[in-house]
Amino acid sequence: MTFRVQKTACSTCIYRKDSPLDLAKLEADVADPHGGFKGHRICHHSDDACCRGFWNRHKDEFPAGQIAQRLDLVKFVDVDTLAGKDGCHAV
Repeated sequence: MTFRVQKTACSTCIYRKDSPLDLAKLEADVADPHGGFKGHRICHHSDDACCRGFWNRHKDEFPAGQIAQRLDLVKFVDVDTLAGKDGCHAV
């Protein structure tokens, strides 16, 4: 069993510096009221891999990320279920 994380952030990642989205609101959707996060963001280019932008920023702030790191179960994957659809692609 592994915890899958995208190898790279995709070109449309909500965590990129030029993202027009309200990141504070999006993070509030998965935030734990006691601190950290109750879950993680799945990359929209994947069915189950953690968003690389979320991982880079919050890997120590949610239980699955903490446990996977301690047990050396993090697997970086290159998954793109949207490749070629509407011009979307990972970078």
